[in-house]
Amino acid sequence: MQKLLIFILYSFFGLFSFSYADPLRNSEEFGNSHKKKTLGWEKYTSSKSKGEGFIWKEIQNKEENFFKEESVISQRESILDVRSIGRAVTINGRPYPEISNYVPNAYVEDWRKTMTISFRGISRTRPCGGKNFSKGCIDGVLDFDFNLINLDKFSLNPKVNMQSLSSRGTSIGEGISLGFKAAKKLSNKWSLALGGENIVHFDDTIDLGRNFYLVASTYKTLFKKKNGKDVLMFFNGGLGTDFYGYKGNGFLGKVNCFGKPNLTGNGTTSCSVGPIGSIAIAFNDRVALINEWFGYGYGSGISIKPFTNQSLSFSLYITDYISTFPVYLEESCPYAQCKTRFYSGLSVTF
Repeated sequence: MQKLLIFILYSFFGLFSFSYADPLRNSEEFGNSHKKKTLGWEKYTSSKSKGEGFIWKEIQNKEENFFKEESVISQRESILDVRSIGRAVTINGRPYPEISNYVPNAYVEDWRKTMTISFRGISRTRPCGGKNFSKGCIDGVLDFDFNLINLDKFSLNPKVNMQSLSSRGTSIGEGISLGFKAAKKLSNKWSLALGGENIVHFDDTIDLGRNFYLVASTYKTLFKKKNGKDVLMFFNGGLGTDFYGYKGNGFLGKVNCFGKPNLTGNGTTSCSVGPIGSIAIAFNDRVALINEWFGYGYGSGISIKPFTNQSLSFSLYITDYISTFPVYLEESCPYAQCKTRFYSGLSVTF
């Protein structure tokens, strides 16, 4: 029954992501910025006037990667078009690395996207008494993020999360949940998003919390480059519930998170709310340094995109490297003193 439910769920969102999102990519609603072609001038001589002039000639782009065409022409534009592909972004159509991992960004999803698949691995869960990467302590989650509704200044994306990727207390494939992200572009530099991680549970094995969030995102150009691969600083900040409002970080109050079990409700559906945020510096379209605060803890790391015109990115972070910060850290490590742990991200967009 569980396998049938998963298959139906994937098929449902897959059908809508192809049938709804793709036609919008060709609609007039996207404006000229989404239909640009690479154009060149071709010289001609008029047989009637014996004069010379110029006509437009379209240059066919033979690159198979769908990010290529937009990045070629857009790198000369002064206004940046920042869009999301999961936790990573595109700049004028050019894919960049992650700008956060646990903290969501608020940018409207890129219209070229159909689906983003991302994996997050953790070297050791806090309550585990073993060493980093030891059997029974290592864990990970898998996310499928679909482009369901995608307009020029608004997007709505459902997100399917699979928590159990190992046999550490649960069977592989258990812990299925559903979330969403609704993003709105407010201006050329500001975006706002309302969303939720692990909101609808399909079984009772999930322990990641019911994590609603409201975040804003902006950026600042630090250095401009002639090749268009500018040095940029990204800011994400806002409020989040449950996992984001864990322990002492949930000092902003309580809200109904529409279900239990959860992390901070103490048997009720009322979850704690706390601040979250991240700062990232992208030195180009290949490398970014990231610091983030996500309530349950913090992380510092690097994100690398190894291929120029591909969206594949890999990230590695360290967390809990200050043993006494936050002050409630020790409460989460009952079997041993809290020590540095590692988490990583791997994502690709189609």
